[in-house]
Amino acid sequence: MNMMTSFVPNQPSTTAPRHMGAPTREDRRTVTAGPAGTLWTVAAEHLGGDATDWEIAREWPRWHQHNLSRIGPDPARLRSGTVLRIPPPSVP
Repeated sequence: MNMMTSFVPNQPSTTAPRHMGAPTREDRRTVTAGPAGTLWTVAAEHLGGDATDWEIAREWPRWHQHNLSRIGPDPARLRSGTVLRIPPPSVP
C-alpha cells in the first residue's frame, strides 16, 4: 500500500546567503531574457530556488528600474533576447 504524505515546505532561513548580501548566482553582470521570460521569472531565477513570492515581488521592479532604457516604461514589454543588467544588491 502506497500512502502519499503532504508536502510541507521549510520556512526560508533569515540567515540565507542572499539575505546577507552574498551573490545569488555566479558573479555575472548581465542575463538574457528567454522566449517566455518576464521580469518575475528573471528575478526569480536570479534569486534562486529558495526565493519566496514576496522576495520576487520586491525584486522584479528593481530589475525594471535598473533596465528601464532597455525595456521601456512597460515591464510587460520585455522581449526575448534582451540583455538585462543585474541590479546591485538591495539594502535590507
